[in-house]
Amino acid sequence: MDAVEPTLTPSDPLAKTLRYYRNHWDALFRFVDHPEIPIDNSASEREYQQVAKIRLNCLFAGSTEGAHRAAVLLGIVATCRALGVDPLGYLGWAFTRLGTHRDVYALSISEITPAAYAAAVPPKT
Repeated sequence: MDAVEPTLTPSDPLAKTLRYYRNHWDALFRFVDHPEIPIDNSASEREYQQVAKIRLNCLFAGSTEGAHRAAVLLGIVATCRALGVDPLGYLGWAFTRLGTHRDVYALSISEITPAAYAAAVPPKT
């Protein structure tokens, strides 16, 4: 970097990249000194790739509202996967309680999340 940067004009894309590395060097290599920090964010990247792959299918959701509902369900499923919760089990559990969660089950809406389901329902062995 020291040898190449002086030969570049300030507007050169490589010069901008080198400045970025210099300005963020500590943050970019923090994982070397702290092994508990992952080297990348692959888990979240993989999750978003799945959503990106169905983007074309969302064009045929029927309406903006239909696409929004599909996105909400995909987000719920992604949250379930991240928590190690069975998405179908959670959705069945949650849909049973929605609408009557206060009166019948004495639950607040925050108690009908995938995390609350994971805490309330023991995992299947």
